[in-house]
Amino acid sequence: MSLPAKNPPISTLSQFIPPWPPRFTDKDLPSLEGKVYIVTGAASGVGYQLTKILYLKGATVYVAARSQARCDGAVEQLLSETKSISGDEKTHGRLRTMVVDLSDLSTIRPGVESFLKKESRLDILVHNAAVMSAPLGSKDKQVCDTKRVIL
Repeated sequence: MSLPAKNPPISTLSQFIPPWPPRFTDKDLPSLEGKVYIVTGAASGVGYQLTKILYLKGATVYVAARSQARCDGAVEQLLSETKSISGDEKTHGRLRTMVVDLSDLSTIRPGVESFLKKESRLDILVHNAAVMSAPLGSKDKQVCDTKRVIL
């Protein structure tokens, strides 16, 4: 029994021709009005960009981050960046904040309770928050090892 190859071979042709343009982009998304999302790690990186797309499509998006300052900073920057994007601001969704530090489990319950006071539904939860490279031997608030992500 042979094992599948870890990485498929790259043809010579595909090395010189860039990939085709994507077939599905944010422009293909329907209106997300009435939908509620929580995006962890939404204060920067991929989570931030996803939050921007969802917000522009009319969704209510909870910017979940480790501190109120990170949440507020992300919301302020999102509002600033999207103000100049074409489209009526009335078609944009709503941005809310949610302070949850996923390395401190004691912040989860208050975050959820706060969310449940404001919303009656959650359509999608995007688990995007992560620690890229924690120092070896580091511990979280509950004294558990913080795992290293090896790419």
